[in-house]
Amino acid sequence: MESIVLARYFADYLNKQNAIKTEIIETKDSKIFNYMVVCTAPDKFFAQNLLVGLLEYAKNEFNQVNSGLEGYKKADWIIADYGKIAVHIFSKDSREKFNIEKLWR
Repeated sequence: MESIVLARYFADYLNKQNAIKTEIIETKDSKIFNYMVVCTAPDKFFAQNLLVGLLEYAKNEFNQVNSGLEGYKKADWIIADYGKIAVHIFSKDSREKFNIEKLWR
């Protein structure tokens, strides 16, 4: 499956789970990722639940298992590595502070 298609499925899933301001960002200049899926969660537990749901969804629907995971415990910026796709789940404050969308546009 093409990475853009999988990124769209991930974004759609996060939107259906009420993630805030979900976006797909093409990272043409990156040698690591082709796309980032970025969203905001209103609190720590919501962020953790979004991630757990996404991990199950990716595995059950697409047989995709993440190859790396960072930030779950603190949950202000969670990153799940799916090869050519990085999924970022931010707290509102962290998303505003780091503003990674601006870096890639």
